Amino acid sequence: MDTPTGKLLSRILAKPPKTVADLLSSKEFTSGGPTAGLRVLTVYMAYAGKRLSASRRHSLERARDLLLERTRHALAGEQ
Repeated sequence: MDTPTGKLLSRILAKPPKTVADLLSSKEFTSGGPTAGLRVLTVYMAYAGKRLSASRRHSLERARDLLLERTRHALAGEQ
């Protein structure tokens, strides 16, 4: 990804799963919170899926699971 946002995203996604989930769910990264971060991660995984190593894919899936859990908690808190 050659855009500034793409380079930032590549640096973020190179970190451990918990850090990825923390950064993608922060209001500083996405104004939509964990829901928007989950969408960003899902699109990235679909885009780069075939080029990811098995260990990298597993790490990103773990980050996705953490974001999904946070999204569910956020939505449950709104009701």
